[in-house]
Amino acid sequence: MDKRQIVFLSIVLTVIALVAFALYEEKIKPKQATLDQLVTEYILAKGETLPQTTENEPAYLSGRADLDNNGKQETFILMQIDKYCDKQQCNAYLFDDKDKVIAKWKNIQRPVLLGNDTTDGWKNIILTTNDQMHIIKHNKTQYNQDMSKAPIYDDKDQAFEAVGLAIDSDYYQKDGTNLELDYSQPIFDCQSCYLFSYEKFNADASQLYYLSVDVATKRVRTVEAPARLAISNASDN
Repeated sequence: MDKRQIVFLSIVLTVIALVAFALYEEKIKPKQATLDQLVTEYILAKGETLPQTTENEPAYLSGRADLDNNGKQETFILMQIDKYCDKQQCNAYLFDDKDKVIAKWKNIQRPVLLGNDTTDGWKNIILTTNDQMHIIKHNKTQYNQDMSKAPIYDDKDQAFEAVGLAIDSDYYQKDGTNLELDYSQPIFDCQSCYLFSYEKFNADASQLYYLSVDVATKRVRTVEAPARLAISNASDN
């Protein structure tokens, strides 16, 4: 066997070994549960099942992000059904990458944002309750779960800038009107991100459109209509 054959055989054996290891690792690596599994097994009462809902009115909202920079994603669940909500504010749960509940909050509404800053190696989370945003920080062992002790997040200046970007965008300039801030952003949207709705009139009818604005990058883009509450008691009565 000449030198070239030896080198070629060595490469082939190395590739085979790497493929075998990857397959073995995939086999033994625990997979993250599906979102429905997380909700059913760890949030709903025993014997309780998820109600039938639509895509625009889901039973829960969710977002995933690598909060502790370990290459694996944590999962945030914001419930949207009667038993877990009161007047448009609902129970929220944070799961680690092993599907263990590591934090719970009550009376949470959107937006739920991923913070720019990090505390104790974990990304800050911005949660909203009673129409007031708070910065939720990690405190060496867990995230703060007492909203009354969480510092208030003031984004007024940034929000005004977002309004200006939305108004100046080509989308809105083409016959757009009635621009409004919409807090139904995706879970773990960025801290500098905003959602707006606006109308366009065509003959006697109007159609609603949505814009996502990132103040940090100055990017404005159109997005689909956000999901809404599925709960039946989502009123202030």
